[in-house]
Amino acid sequence: MISKKARKRKKVISFLMRLVTLVKPGSLSHFQIKMIRQLVLIASYRRLGFNNTTFEKIKLDQLDLYRIKPKKLSDTKKILFFHGGGFFVGDFKIYKKYVSFLAEVLCREIVFVEYKLSPESKYPSQLEDAKKAYSFLLGKEENPNIILAGDSAGGNLALALLLAIKRDKSKKPKGIFCISPWVDPTAIMAEYPDSCYQSDVLIGPFIKRAKETGSGPLSYLYCNASDKSSPFISPLFGDFKNSPPFMIQYAENEMLSIQIEQFLKKLKKQKVKVVTKIWKDLWHDFQLETDLIETRKSFALFRDFLDDLPT
Repeated sequence: MISKKARKRKKVISFLMRLVTLVKPGSLSHFQIKMIRQLVLIASYRRLGFNNTTFEKIKLDQLDLYRIKPKKLSDTKKILFFHGGGFFVGDFKIYKKYVSFLAEVLCREIVFVEYKLSPESKYPSQLEDAKKAYSFLLGKEENPNIILAGDSAGGNLALALLLAIKRDKSKKPKGIFCISPWVDPTAIMAEYPDSCYQSDVLIGPFIKRAKETGSGPLSYLYCNASDKSSPFISPLFGDFKNSPPFMIQYAENEMLSIQIEQFLKKLKKQKVKVVTKIWKDLWHDFQLETDLIETRKSFALFRDFLDDLPT
């Protein structure tokens, strides 16, 4: 059973998302996208963060990174983190409190990647930014202990980066952890069971609206039709053999649970070591609500996963 605070928060998010879904997902205008970004920013103000973390902005060529250091460090592992937001929402302002909380619980340094957003910049711009950030960290450390991580669309990008690292035969990260990764943006989620719409208060209403208006996959904002078969867009179709250990957490009845479960089956066939945690009665990317006890427990499980990885 989830906490009383989580039940109340579920109702609030459900109400707010009903307002957002007054727009038609399949034909978002630039004005509507701008308004959604502003609403998400306002919603982020109430998140719980930590004031004793330090922040440093790193400017690369047309890419901003943010280094977040907690007061206590367990080891030299560094988390290269990619934010969620469907590839069209999200930046450091929105995620500042979230990553400060995550860094404190993990007791590790986080490097936040403020990658380019769609539709202003489409694929492969986001993956190129991810590769640039990873190369930067590799060049800064003699013995890099890099962990890839991300939530939702950011989980997709972390997985796509791992595929690119394997393809390019670069030095692999020590591990990867994802929160509700969007492993197949090309899927028509409007075809998913109706039960998911009610249980997933964050993206369920958005997908339900897409179904009602006959909208296709939301990937139209992120990539062109000719790119959609690429595993760098849909990691569900990628080859992850000989990858470092994974940890994936998601909600049992969230909208992405079907494709995440398909992905986990493929990882098992490819003999990839995976630790999973499935949360009942919660919603997609609930960890964005940093004041929930469930979020702290979730992040603590990631800390345990990191503790078990070699340095």
